[in-house]
Amino acid sequence: MKRIGLLLAFFALSLASIPATSYAYGTGDWDPQGSDEFTNQSEIFLSGGGDFKICLSSDSQPGFYQLYEEDPYNRDDAVYSNGTRGLYFKTAGSDDFDENGCHVFRNIGGYVDGDQAEFYLKKYSGGNSIVYAYD
Repeated sequence: MKRIGLLLAFFALSLASIPATSYAYGTGDWDPQGSDEFTNQSEIFLSGGGDFKICLSSDSQPGFYQLYEEDPYNRDDAVYSNGTRGLYFKTAGSDDFDENGCHVFRNIGGYVDGDQAEFYLKKYSGGNSIVYAYD
């Protein structure tokens, strides 16, 4: 009985040494990863897997956009969404973006190498665009 009491006391002390930090990640809410105004290629945004969302501002240029996973040692991978590797923004008949200018890439865990994936958005048309990224 004394052993159980010592074991419980040790367990309680070990829990007390864990910092009580609150994390938003994994709660089911979209966590902002940043934004970037770009002409050809955005900055890199990090993702831990699951789903990844990009939103283009209403001032962004129409055209063809692709999401890539950056790989410093091999060719960068185009990220597929719904069986296609590119998205059309503000073009007639395009269902790639919702009414808010957003698109969700589902189940992108296969692009995670190491602890996280490093995504960037590439644009194949002129002019500036503004992207917001969420994980």
